[in-house]
Amino acid sequence: MTHTATQDAEKQAQAQAHLMNDLFHQAMEQYENALKSGIQLQEESVALWKDLLTRLGSPEEFQSRLQSLNATLFPAAQQRLEEFVEQFNRASHQSLDLFSKSLGVYQSRSVTDAQRRIHELMESSLTALRVNVHTALNTNAKIMTSWKELVDRFGPAMGSRAS
Repeated sequence: MTHTATQDAEKQAQAQAHLMNDLFHQAMEQYENALKSGIQLQEESVALWKDLLTRLGSPEEFQSRLQSLNATLFPAAQQRLEEFVEQFNRASHQSLDLFSKSLGVYQSRSVTDAQRRIHELMESSLTALRVNVHTALNTNAKIMTSWKELVDRFGPAMGSRAS
């Protein structure tokens, strides 16, 4: 191999390493963002529940409404939480898969193999991004629907108490 070919190969290897480093950081940022979103969702849910419970009124009213919540809304909230855990686990597995694929690029035996692996990694990353955005939109829609049902059910009594 000539000196120029060696330099070209080194430059290509450096470019691949830089690309892999960028992809790794993007995958880690996606994982971090998913984790932060989950924590923020939990914090907002706690704040909304706290506000709701402070507005429920007397113990008798609270007991009556709690029985109603227990019968209808708590199962829906539990289902949403289970869906969130499933989605978080799926996103975690996707991040690990992308990380594994990014490491696989370094194990390439040829430029063609490296290009193929990079192409697969990019396709997987875009697919994961599309699925995660779609899932987040669906989850947010379900959460908003649940909160609307809660407000519709208890809103008038809470509104008169807040006045």
